[in-house]
Amino acid sequence: MAFSAFSWPFRRRGSGSGAGGSVSKSAEENEELGVTPQLLDFLRTLSPDAFKAAALQLQGGSAEAAAGDLTSWQERHAVRVLSKAKELAKIRYDLCPRHMKDKQFWKIYFLLSKSYISPYELRAIQKEKLRRMEMENGKSKEVITVEVEMQESKDQ
Repeated sequence: MAFSAFSWPFRRRGSGSGAGGSVSKSAEENEELGVTPQLLDFLRTLSPDAFKAAALQLQGGSAEAAAGDLTSWQERHAVRVLSKAKELAKIRYDLCPRHMKDKQFWKIYFLLSKSYISPYELRAIQKEKLRRMEMENGKSKEVITVEVEMQESKDQ
């Protein structure tokens, strides 16, 4: 059976021409998502045993073990880091689902790499808050404009 028949979500797309623009955009996305050379170097030092040990510590009654799903930034980071760090993809393949669930794997990953990615995640949260505030301010300006126009038409 040919493996090329299976879809692989990390297959490279594009024709290869115009790589200069895509390289800078890719580097920009890596920076936004916290996939830095320092993080990639750290990920090369991880082993399945590190994840197993962290899983045992989490099972020791920690309240964090009941945390929720990944945020949208964390999901985008996870997809990007899997495409850039083949070592992490291999560890995930070795551990999930035989030794731990995928959700637990990512929880442990974000705990282990917290010192490398937390500034980027914080920046993403701040950008999202600013975007929401701008949206709310934009909507309120529209409402004020409409009210003023209606008031002017009543006066005539």
